[in-house]
Amino acid sequence: MLAEDRGLAPDDVVDAALLTLFSRAQPDVAEPPPAPRPASPPPAARRPAPAGMPRPRPTAGLPRPPGVARAPAKARPLYLNYLGQWYVIDQDEFVIGRGSKYSDLPIKDANISRRHAAVVRRGGEYFIMDLGSTNGIEFHGERVDNHRIEEGAVYHLCDHEIRFSFIPPA
Repeated sequence: MLAEDRGLAPDDVVDAALLTLFSRAQPDVAEPPPAPRPASPPPAARRPAPAGMPRPRPTAGLPRPPGVARAPAKARPLYLNYLGQWYVIDQDEFVIGRGSKYSDLPIKDANISRRHAAVVRRGGEYFIMDLGSTNGIEFHGERVDNHRIEEGAVYHLCDHEIRFSFIPPA
């Protein structure tokens, strides 16, 4: 997607990222970056495979590589319960924090950071993420930073209990 937005070949983006990564790890190496390769021609402009050479197989039906998510058709909403009040989460990011100016669910407590945590939707699943808060998020008594939310999950932000459900409240 980044490559397409910038008119580059995907390999060029990967090469630049690796070059950046390794140049940080080894600051003494001072090699000029390789010249960018021309972008791959569109599929219609590619030459057919020579006789006897295998043709590339279509990728439909093959598993996706790790980290490449399918676009969800329509993610189901998640319901959050805090102090008996239900909130519907049907957006990509729902912020929990101190004060309504910085968050979707304000919790008035000095121990809660302005932007304490976020419920993030990725690939049709929801995750609770710590946004660099001082006091963190606890799940079953252990601190978590990026945790997949399952049906009935209960998290604690300081002394505040937050429950999640995929079943609409009655």
